[in-house]
Amino acid sequence: MKNNIFKNIFLPLIMILGLASCQDRDIVTIDNETSATVMDLSTSSLFLDKNFPANPALTVSWKPASYTVPTEITYKIEASGDDKFTKPETLATVSSSERSASFTTLQMNDAAAAIGLKPGVEGKMFMRVISYVGTAQSLATVSNVTSLKITPYVLTFPSFYIVGAASYVGWTPDKAQVLYKSESLSYIYTYLKSGEKFRFLGQLAWDGKNYALNSPSTKASNQYFNQWSDNLTPPTDDDENIKFTGATGIYKITINAAQGVQTIDVKPSAIPAFDFPEIYLVGNIAGNGWSPENGVAMTTVGDGVYEYTTKLAGDTEFKIIGQKSWGDLDWGNISGDGNTGFVGPKGDNGNIKFVGDGGSYKITVNLKAGIYTIVKL
Repeated sequence: MKNNIFKNIFLPLIMILGLASCQDRDIVTIDNETSATVMDLSTSSLFLDKNFPANPALTVSWKPASYTVPTEITYKIEASGDDKFTKPETLATVSSSERSASFTTLQMNDAAAAIGLKPGVEGKMFMRVISYVGTAQSLATVSNVTSLKITPYVLTFPSFYIVGAASYVGWTPDKAQVLYKSESLSYIYTYLKSGEKFRFLGQLAWDGKNYALNSPSTKASNQYFNQWSDNLTPPTDDDENIKFTGATGIYKITINAAQGVQTIDVKPSAIPAFDFPEIYLVGNIAGNGWSPENGVAMTTVGDGVYEYTTKLAGDTEFKIIGQKSWGDLDWGNISGDGNTGFVGPKGDNGNIKFVGDGGSYKITVNLKAGIYTIVKL
């Protein structure tokens, strides 16, 4: 009986005490002893040359942080437009073994743009190094702040040409359709066919740069877009293109080519159709005088393509409407007044403004492609 009491009571108690003792031994406290200190910037002044984007521009060096026990440390290099680091930009994260990080001209130019410095104007960039432990960035310590003077350049973003079975132009590269570009944004209202594939070219030829989704199933040389709308997907049967899964119609394609962003968004146009029985010109054109009920009818010459020939004065302004009234069917110069050659629907357009000489011009509007031309005869 005594033996049973010992086994049933005292042995479990000893085991619990032993486990608690083991757990106590496993608890290790790590404290940071010193911060990572920025020791040196390879230069105190940078004038960035856009002709040499891959050239080394800056090296940041620091002393290692010290902790009470050996542990894996990560260093994060940050830049900011102010010494308070109100909106810091991460330039790089490196492991314990590193004591420096180097950056190219392009990387420094992107960092300058990210913190709000103006191209062509010398500005001040503040830099620091943060050391931390683990993925949760525990025991973070911040270095002293160092600054340098930097003159960034104006970024040059690529032009994008859409081509493919999903597009208006098909698979003919020399007819690929260029998107309207404004700084880092490129966009167009154009036709897309459901279930078909397409890609973007950087030129009117296959040879050269091709742009598709940054997906493991896409060929490495074609990977570009880091994020995309849910009506786009990598095809299962090839590694070069993008598959469009939305309904057939007119869509606004928007590309943000900013370094590190590189997104593509495809949204239905406010006017998803393109083939109308009649469309009209309204403005100070052909004696119309901005009277929609007296809109000048264009001639249908193709699938969503319309033409009209008239004399144009030096201060010509007009729009395109799909009814003889101010209504939902309304097209003009994309995103505002001007003469870009790109059509935008109601809510995203302005007047088409053209400087004529009183001679005859042919106006062609292609609602399927999302473009217009004005050609002197």
